[in-house]
Amino acid sequence: MVIWTRAYNSDVAAVPVGFEVAEDAEFSRIVRKGTGLAATARDYTLKVDIESLSAGSRYFYRFRAGQAVSDIGQFRTLPDKSGQKVRLAVASCANFGSGFYNAYRTIAETPGIDAVIHLGDYIYEYGPDGYDGETGRMLGRFAEPAHDAVTLEDYRARFAAYRRDPDLQAAHAAAAFITVWDDHETANNSWMGGAANHKDDKQGSWAARCEAALQAYFEWMPMRDPKRGEAARTLTRTYEFGEIASLILIESRLTGRGEALSLGGVTDPEAFEAGPLADPARTMLGAPQEAWLDGELKRSAAAGTAWQVLGNQTVMAPMRTPDYTALLPEDILEAVRQKGGYSARWVERSKLGLPVNLDAWDGYPAARERLLSSAISAQANLVVLSGDSHMFWASDLYRQSDERFAGVEFATGSITSPGGYENITSDPRIFEIAASAIPAKNRGVRFANVKDKGFVLLTLTRKAAQAEYIGMSTVRSRDYEARTLVVARADRGKSGRAGELTLSAG
Repeated sequence: MVIWTRAYNSDVAAVPVGFEVAEDAEFSRIVRKGTGLAATARDYTLKVDIESLSAGSRYFYRFRAGQAVSDIGQFRTLPDKSGQKVRLAVASCANFGSGFYNAYRTIAETPGIDAVIHLGDYIYEYGPDGYDGETGRMLGRFAEPAHDAVTLEDYRARFAAYRRDPDLQAAHAAAAFITVWDDHETANNSWMGGAANHKDDKQGSWAARCEAALQAYFEWMPMRDPKRGEAARTLTRTYEFGEIASLILIESRLTGRGEALSLGGVTDPEAFEAGPLADPARTMLGAPQEAWLDGELKRSAAAGTAWQVLGNQTVMAPMRTPDYTALLPEDILEAVRQKGGYSARWVERSKLGLPVNLDAWDGYPAARERLLSSAISAQANLVVLSGDSHMFWASDLYRQSDERFAGVEFATGSITSPGGYENITSDPRIFEIAASAIPAKNRGVRFANVKDKGFVLLTLTRKAAQAEYIGMSTVRSRDYEARTLVVARADRGKSGRAGELTLSAG
């Protein structure tokens, strides 16, 4: 278990920091203690790897530097085979300027969470004039520096601004975070060779920017650093929650992903989908990681572990755009056409029924087919956790070649970041129209919420995987209410194989 703190003092090169780990919040039963250095070389951050603790047990920890004492944090170690239940909060996409971190506060106040699974976009690289800057100006929420993060100093400052937020601090203190990055920890829509929000002639080399971003990420996140000789971009790892679940984390941005295709200019959907989109060489993970994942699924299923849970960044379920020219009321259509620009083009293009997002798995269908085939071959009970879209989805996953059931997907909405439909029109009717039209258009999609912010609370037992979709009434005020939007559940039958989702009201 890695515990983390920062002890900043610009007058010295390193700050001695003491740590204590105890079995109780009063620290009367201390089991580990020691001293480390928060050094300028690591932006005064300190990580301590605490080993040989009892399985399935809750511990408390704190730090001391001089006369200063940190708040008390707590974590639960991974269970052994006797564990009966695992409870995980699943989070993603927390643009600082887009709203208050009410979802993080709710996570902190929810009892019994074993860990927080953060699927990426923990920070955003944009400056205050970039993505959703208007909301940031309205709320007075800005994260330094006052420009896009490009250099090591920029990314460090951005992490520092986010980590000063009291609600995020409370969430970290309440449970261990298990994290992967998505694109905005580097730059929007990143891939191996670049990003949509990167230009070499303006921001220098992509390799240098990635190196800076990932160095800051490993400094500021409570996770083990890469081993000697291991590439920083390698983020794959597996956590074993006893016999209940194997949590398998993948890296789908910087290791093996090819550049996303564009829908701009597509006029012949059949030719586009049969041609460039179907290219089997297009990959999200790369061949080595695909082979590793195939092996992890087989190993976990063969061991009798109840669930094979994939910590994944982008939405996996196939999702085509409904024809909004036929679905939206005429007054909304006219307003969007008058608005022009991206919104008008998006609505007109919806007539083609193309995939919603080519930056997600829909842009790499052959790679998705290989992954789902691996799950079927392994006889895995696959549960895919996803973020990135800023919208909530619950879906059954089917292999496209034979429509065979392969697993389920619980995709969380964002902590704060706005969903795409908010950019199309300010008329709230579009949210309900989309929430019903998307499942009607797409067989596997069982639930859609394109409006609310929040997180997914996942409870795993040997018999069931249950996801509660938790929505915030607002993120533009600290006065809010949290509510359950829907409950999606997959049950294991007598054979041990899981079936399709069942849904119930929140």
